[in-house]
Amino acid sequence: MKTKIIILIFVFAAISVTAKLQSDPLTKKEKPKSYIEKDRERWEPYYIDVQPNKTVDSWKVPFETSNRFKLNTIRVISKFGDPRLTFLKNHIHPAIDIVPAKPGELITVYPVAIGVVCSIHLGDPYKTVVIKHIMQDKSIIYSSYKHLQEIYVRNGTQVDQNTKLGRLYTHAEAQKLKGNYDHLHFEVRKSFDDFGCASWLTMTKEELNKYFYNPLDFLKNNLGVINIIPAGRK
Repeated sequence: MKTKIIILIFVFAAISVTAKLQSDPLTKKEKPKSYIEKDRERWEPYYIDVQPNKTVDSWKVPFETSNRFKLNTIRVISKFGDPRLTFLKNHIHPAIDIVPAKPGELITVYPVAIGVVCSIHLGDPYKTVVIKHIMQDKSIIYSSYKHLQEIYVRNGTQVDQNTKLGRLYTHAEAQKLKGNYDHLHFEVRKSFDDFGCASWLTMTKEELNKYFYNPLDFLKNNLGVINIIPAGRK
């Protein structure tokens, strides 16, 4: 009988210790930080918290083409969601790489919609401009333009679809840098609380879905003028 009592005491003691350890926040194993969480603070100084003056009323392709409302005036050379070997090996490509369907020698890049420049970061050959857009329902999204050889705007610049953001590398300029940088890496973002580093540090589908829309699908579904219903009318 004594033996049974001693065993029961040990069992209850073990259960009590285990429960205490599980409830003690100091003993919980913290989830390791993602690459994005580790690096985001480094890019915060390049961001400014500024609001667009106007809401989005239409969407266009980011190049001067024969018809900026037509998706077939651009050519996709790299898809959204593909694995990448640059920067962090096997990170997920959160953009589409695009050029005009009929490119000239010098390709100017324009905003896809009205907005305000909220971040300019990275250096050659990855210089990037990010635009914040306010939608008709007051939600916020972002568009991002990477691989700009020249940049013509600065943080806080209010832009419309005719504002020149910058220009792409020519083929010859890209070759001098030993890379295929003569295209636009174009992102449409749900969030910018990573301050840009998710562009090269997205490692999971969960992170991809948290920060990004598929830009090709977005353009397919939104190119054109938005039908705005005046207040008081249904």
